[in-house]
Amino acid sequence: MNTKLQNVSIQACFHHVMKVLAIAVFFGSALSVNAQVERNQVYNIFLGEVRYSNPNERLSSTEAFGQIMRAAVTGKAKVQAPEYQEMVKTAVVNGLSRAYRYRLSERQAQFGDESEVGNLLADVNITNIAASSESTSYKDKNGRTYVDTKFKGEVDVTITLTDVGTEEVIGSPSFSTSGTSSSTNASQEQAFKNGIGYLANRISTWLNQTLPLQANIIEGNAVKKDKQKTVYIDLGSREGAFAGIHMGVFIVKTIAGREARQQIGKLKVETVLGDDISLCKVQSGGKEIKKAIEAGEQLLVISL
Repeated sequence: MNTKLQNVSIQACFHHVMKVLAIAVFFGSALSVNAQVERNQVYNIFLGEVRYSNPNERLSSTEAFGQIMRAAVTGKAKVQAPEYQEMVKTAVVNGLSRAYRYRLSERQAQFGDESEVGNLLADVNITNIAASSESTSYKDKNGRTYVDTKFKGEVDVTITLTDVGTEEVIGSPSFSTSGTSSSTNASQEQAFKNGIGYLANRISTWLNQTLPLQANIIEGNAVKKDKQKTVYIDLGSREGAFAGIHMGVFIVKTIAGREARQQIGKLKVETVLGDDISLCKVQSGGKEIKKAIEAGEQLLVISL
């Protein structure tokens, strides 16, 4: 059972928001170093060191399994399960490779090269891979005793992101996830598999929030009564658009020399029609979007 788990649920909402804001501010300043940064430019992300650093007791696979099974008698057990490290690493790699504006690169990072600004090195620290179980016993109507065991797998991961061009650490988001297995064929491995599916999605979601895709509404399409039903945006296959992506619609205004955004609706890409055009369905804010188009407002569309 040499498989490894990844936990990625952003632990505290406040810390999550602050980290997102910090990295977003970094991108805004760091990417401006290059005078001509293309809209929705894709950057490289490199996988650095992946290590397991739980200071608590580490047991061999056999010892861990033995303690878990003894829980069927004692009721509870919780141990570190380093045999699932590879599963965790796989989930992290999947999460890093799914971000809209990053591509997981196999080449070596060139630290200090200004052309590398915006590219990231991701060092992964697995701080917890905990396997636990809890058993309960019951008797059937014939007086026979049965034992049900519920297995749980928990993972904690911190990813340190370093800008390759400036060698500056720009964020260290932490993720936690867990899964359980309590069916007839319950097992510790299945519990980890059930939980690890969330990890990759949470990593890619975090990256997409810090560096979203951007577009503009270029033309209204279908209208029903006083609501906009569909619109065209200037985002297509060339910049990574795909059917199903959800995007927010913002009115952009300049106030005292500063850019201010107000969200007025949401879109969903229905069909990618070319390199730089897609048809979107208006999911909310149809009335406000129609008014803004008719008024000639500047409308910014950002992936959610």
